[in-house]
Amino acid sequence: MYVICYGKSPKALEAGGKLIKDIGGRYITGTELLTGSFVIAEGETKCAIVMILPLEAAIRAMGETVTDKTRDLPVIAVSPEGHYAAIIKRGNSVYEQGTDEVYAAVLKSMGPFCFSEFESKSEITSDLTKLISKYNMAVNSEAVLDKVNAAINSGEKINVYTDLPIVFADPVIDPMTYSLHSYPYDLRDEFIKQYKATKNDKNVPSVFITCTYLGDEEDDTNLILVPKLLSLGIEIKVKTDPGYCRPAIRQSLINHLLNPMSVAKVAATYSARESEMVTGIAEELGAEVISYDAEQIANANAPMSMTFNPEKKNDTATALAFLASSEGSIVIRRATSAKGLVFSAAMNRDNIILPE
Repeated sequence: MYVICYGKSPKALEAGGKLIKDIGGRYITGTELLTGSFVIAEGETKCAIVMILPLEAAIRAMGETVTDKTRDLPVIAVSPEGHYAAIIKRGNSVYEQGTDEVYAAVLKSMGPFCFSEFESKSEITSDLTKLISKYNMAVNSEAVLDKVNAAINSGEKINVYTDLPIVFADPVIDPMTYSLHSYPYDLRDEFIKQYKATKNDKNVPSVFITCTYLGDEEDDTNLILVPKLLSLGIEIKVKTDPGYCRPAIRQSLINHLLNPMSVAKVAATYSARESEMVTGIAEELGAEVISYDAEQIANANAPMSMTFNPEKKNDTATALAFLASSEGSIVIRRATSAKGLVFSAAMNRDNIILPE
């Protein structure tokens, strides 16, 4: 553990000397702070800059002295008299996990009369309740949700992993609570590996916001939120068995690594919208049925060639999925089975706003 102390007054020098003696570290000059020319031991991750200044001066100094070298370091403000200590910037990258430990060591060194905060860290931003409601998300565990929301409301920082387009509602405040880790859709395998690795960490709950199928094993460690972003386009074949289609389409989605709970709409032609097959699939997936007429289907500007079959003039299943998803990304194109089930799937492109 190492503290990099900055301050000039006699009281600041005294307070800094005590911190250096108790924790380890050194004083630096204003020039060293401004240029980032001080040395940090290789591999030291429990490290922080300690501004021993009045709070306003500490914040101002931090804003004027950030360099490439100091940008990742946490910054702790300590009053020259040692009456308070506060984290004014958490560490990034490798230093983030050590921020709280360094802060705890600073408080211990300053003694029992050092205020650790002026007010609660709670309610910096919203918890996940409104987000789940707006996007009609399926929740894997209400108990884990309660645990995560309690952590957010108490001021803890939560890791959020996603392979969907997510942006912060407030890019200044929200990153203080949510540490967002985004994976492109074509790196979905890496996203799944991250989930499996995180699942073994029983100490820190993480949040996964995804339409990817992560398995059906019970997970009492992580919170998995599945938004309904997927639309299916269904083609009816004369010999298709409705009883076969319900479980078959669920398994086909899983085979394509898509969570069946992510399906929002099942699209069909007007003539087929009340068929036993379409209504049965919608019921199986908890989705609504939506329909389009022949002209809308013919004019759908779905990407790629409309079919893999050169004798077929259009691809009804893909056109239906494309329309129902508001011209989203095609993620399954004409999945078929020996018993005549044909469907395509498209995902809505709209950003999810975190935390909402």
